Amino acid sequence: MQYLKDWTLNQHFYPEAELIMSIKSFDLAAIRKRYLESRKNKSGKGGSVERRAVSLGGIAQVKLQKGKLEVQQLVKSLKEPRGLSSAGDRLAFSLENQVIVLDSEGVWSFSNPWFSYIHTVSFHPQYKNRVLVSSSGFDAVFECDYKNGTIIWEWFAWENGIAEAHGPDGKSLLLTRKEEQHTAWKKEGLAHIYISDPLSDHLPTAQRAAFINTASYDLQGNVLATFFHEGSVRRINRRDGKSEVLIKGLKNPHGGFLISESTIMATNTGKGELWVANKQSQEKYSGLDLKDKAPEMLDAEWWQNAISFHDYFIVIDSNRNALLILDPSEKQYDLLPYDKQWAVQDLVLLDGQEPAFAEALKKFQSKD
Repeated sequence: MQYLKDWTLNQHFYPEAELIMSIKSFDLAAIRKRYLESRKNKSGKGGSVERRAVSLGGIAQVKLQKGKLEVQQLVKSLKEPRGLSSAGDRLAFSLENQVIVLDSEGVWSFSNPWFSYIHTVSFHPQYKNRVLVSSSGFDAVFECDYKNGTIIWEWFAWENGIAEAHGPDGKSLLLTRKEEQHTAWKKEGLAHIYISDPLSDHLPTAQRAAFINTASYDLQGNVLATFFHEGSVRRINRRDGKSEVLIKGLKNPHGGFLISESTIMATNTGKGELWVANKQSQEKYSGLDLKDKAPEMLDAEWWQNAISFHDYFIVIDSNRNALLILDPSEKQYDLLPYDKQWAVQDLVLLDGQEPAFAEALKKFQSKD
């Protein structure tokens, strides 16, 4: 384990860059309160035990500079924006149950009854119109054509060997959306939840079986998915739906991404760590004991997500309300604070090819 507290704080080792930042809520204090309460869950799984109202958040365009973040534009009153993806002339972001894509042709939006608490969107590396969507609320992943909203491929954890969840009392129960499975389990007397109408039935975070909060592609077009409750990153085979664990032993992870042909990074959220692994080695970077943590969080750490940036990493440290820039080769870092009430969820780098952000968002808002 490498600890950032032993590294050098340096504000001058990285280049300037522009980022898009999703902010799922402007009330971080309420989120922290729910999180601290969730640690008492009898099930041992993090997250809310009751359905909560959708929060209003926003999207910010920021400039990363030496030692600070400059907010260039902020759009508010969006329903829990989380996922972000950028590729060529395309920029995508997710709301609670909707995906928005901005490209050189205009603004596209699509949804589906089984979209719930979408956490990530990801463009396909070869097929320009395809977007991968993680529907965390129903333990599912979808591949969609963003121009017509059609579902090309779908995967539900419940139908692929991961259907066991836990109720507020900590007791095991099963999940299904299939009526025939519901009927069979009812006859057997097995405790379960039957989601018959996704528009009215909901699962609080702690009652989900997998809580898939990241879905991205590997080089073969298969899916890398991060399982919050299991503490793993899995590869899902597109052909047969089978999955294999690539990284395990994580606590409440996010952000399982391929960053090179053979290397995967994952954010070990609940421990405040970043893991970078391949078949030969595994490096771990920890923010434990860094300064400026919110005092009410006590011993808890929370690195929400991370992205690769040149030879560096950018980490969202939610307990310090800051972006961390990590340089593993020289063992140096920087800490860039942002607004203390921003619950920042995701980041994406702008490389200058995307549609002008201000103009594209204006189009989206006028369409909406």
